[in-house]
Amino acid sequence: MKNTMLIGAAAAFVMAGFVAGYILLGRKTEIKDEIEPEIVLCYGEVNTEGHIMIDSANFFADRVKELTGGKVVVDIYPSGQLGDDTRCYRSMEMGALDLYRGNGASLVECGNPMISVLALPYIFRDREHFWTVCNSELGEEILDNIGECTGMIGLAYLDEGARNFFTTKKPVRKLEDMKGLKIRVQMTSMMEDTVDALGAEALPIAYVELYTALESGIVDGAENPPVSYYYNKFYEAAPYYVKDGHTYTPGVILVSKLTWGNLKKEYQDALLQAAKETQEYNRKAIDTADRKAYAALERAGVTILEPEDPEEWGKAMGPVYEKYSAQYLDLIEEVRQMK
Repeated sequence: MKNTMLIGAAAAFVMAGFVAGYILLGRKTEIKDEIEPEIVLCYGEVNTEGHIMIDSANFFADRVKELTGGKVVVDIYPSGQLGDDTRCYRSMEMGALDLYRGNGASLVECGNPMISVLALPYIFRDREHFWTVCNSELGEEILDNIGECTGMIGLAYLDEGARNFFTTKKPVRKLEDMKGLKIRVQMTSMMEDTVDALGAEALPIAYVELYTALESGIVDGAENPPVSYYYNKFYEAAPYYVKDGHTYTPGVILVSKLTWGNLKKEYQDALLQAAKETQEYNRKAIDTADRKAYAALERAGVTILEPEDPEEWGKAMGPVYEKYSAQYLDLIEEVRQMK
């Protein structure tokens, strides 16, 4: 008798209320191929269809299927269907979720302090510098450290783009323009402290609630990479976008340790290879995605701004560096010196 394994099904039963066959969280997995999969893995993502992170997730799923001859299938759940970072990390540690595209800043909160070096504001000069670091021995060491500190394993890095601020009522060009603004941030203390250091008031709000918070005036702005800002239509409520590039925090393809331990070695190898190939796909695709997003935003009438005196913004980050990276000063310097 062929056994079909659905990783994390028991815990998903608790979350969703029922699991039957290939039904998870009320959605049935459609098996159209002649080969019935042995395993169906669930992959969570907070962004919407059309976003570069969804494109990357789909690329990953396709490669896993090809590399395993259809024996392992990855189902993608976009738009935060499975929850935000905090909830999904918890689900992965319980074995209720198999795969997730995590974020460096929120992984710090999850007990992975070493990745704080890559999540620090204004640490990267540009995209080339970002990838130089991620592909270095230090980048691999930081990725491996996720598995040493959490119930998840980091498989590969992803680039979502530089995060920039956007506002609802007035443009921001100078650091003093940030003073007094209520800015939505990820539910991470590092981002709260970053926004506070810039003179604004940080308000942690779940990502799925951000559009409503902007539209209703609960917040005066938020921060996101250009692709996320565009595809989530935040520009409709907040049409001023300043390219300050305060963070270039890497995304990370994560797999639950419990899921990983239940996989055959050949399937582990397939997931790892698919993740590394997805990293290269993402690296090549993100530039195009950014250009398309900026072009679409200009057509939509968004005011896109460059900050005045960007060095002043970086100098304001002294307290953030002291709080989060005092133990990694040597690594910070190593990152800064990479070319």
